[in-house]
This record gives sequence, C-alpha cells and structure tokens, in this order.
Amino acid sequence: MANKLHNSEVGIFTSINGEKTILDQLVNDINEYGSNAVNIRLRSKSTKLSSLIIVSDEDFEIKEKIMAREILNESLLANIPILCINWGMYLFNSFFGGGDPILMKDHHQHNGENFKHPVFISPGGKLSYTIGGSGWVTIPSEHKFGLSHKELSSKLISTVYSEDMILHGIELPGKNWVVGVQWQAHKIDDNPKGFDNLLRYISDIPKI
Repeated sequence: MANKLHNSEVGIFTSINGEKTILDQLVNDINEYGSNAVNIRLRSKSTKLSSLIIVSDEDFEIKEKIMAREILNESLLANIPILCINWGMYLFNSFFGGGDPILMKDHHQHNGENFKHPVFISPGGKLSYTIGGSGWVTIPSEHKFGLSHKELSSKLISTVYSEDMILHGIELPGKNWVVGVQWQAHKIDDNPKGFDNLLRYISDIPKI
C-alpha cells in the first residue's frame, strides 16, 4: 500500500492535449474514494505523493516524456504505487528499456466490435489480485498501437493479453505495486465489474 509517511495525495500526470477531460474524471473518482488528487504540473515541491497515475489517450510530446520519466523515477525511488494507463503504459515500458508500441496490422483484429474484445488476465499477478479475478474477460479497447512480447522490456512481465498476443497489462516484478494497462481504466463506467479496484487501490481504498 501507499507509504504511510506521505499524505494521501494521488499525483496525476497526463498530456496537455485532452488533459482537462481526463483530469476532471480522475479527480472526481479519486475524491469519491476518499483521497485527494493533484495535477503533477501544478503541485508544489513540498507536496509528497502517496501514489501516481500516468495516463494519456494519445502519445506524449517529447518534453512531456522527459518530465514523465523524471516523475516515474522519483516515484519508483519513493516506493509508492504507480498506475500507468494507455499511452502511460507504453511510456512505462520504454522507461525500462522496452521498445516503442507498434502500429498494428488491420488496426487490431478486435477493434470495431463495439470497441470491446476479450483478454486473458493471468492469475497470480498484481492486476488479477487487485481486480479480484483472472481468466477471460471482455474489456473496452480500441487502439491503433500496441505492444507484443517483442517490444516488452526484459525487466517487466505481461499479465494481460488478447488472443492475438497483444499485451494489455504489464507489471514490474517484486513487492512494489507498479502496473500498466492499455485500456482506459480511468473511464470506470465503461469498465467491467471489479476493474474500478485499480483506481480504488491507487487511492488507498479499500485496503486490499
């Protein structure tokens, strides 16, 4: 769980483009879970984070990637929970030496089917533990880019993947809760039952 020496401040870093919509959504949800959310770009240097969310529905600008890497490194050293969403997952992978996401042939074979498709959640990982289940589940997902095992960092493991072996969830092995997901986990109303536990965990409620 979050380092108890920190105040319950959930840091959010996202891209400038479309930032307002994502921030408003996350701030409202995190407040409902009993924690405060802070825009990393606006935080004071004295603000200590209890957890971190890196999220974007599109690629980050070069300057944003540099800033995000600094924040990610700082948060890893602080041993706080980290959730990387969508393009945040790709940045998480590249931070640990993984390859860039690839433009998928035919725009992913499942895209277009009501923007949903099945993925397999491996048992025993942080994602299955937090969500509260494993096996096949249908998630909301529509994307042109993705990661395969070829692009995955050797320091990370894959725990969620689709039938065509595109990775939808990756984790940093070890005790610390550091995970990345491809789907839009910040849009909890569109997610399957139990998937809101990702934001609940990062908000430190409930104590899983």
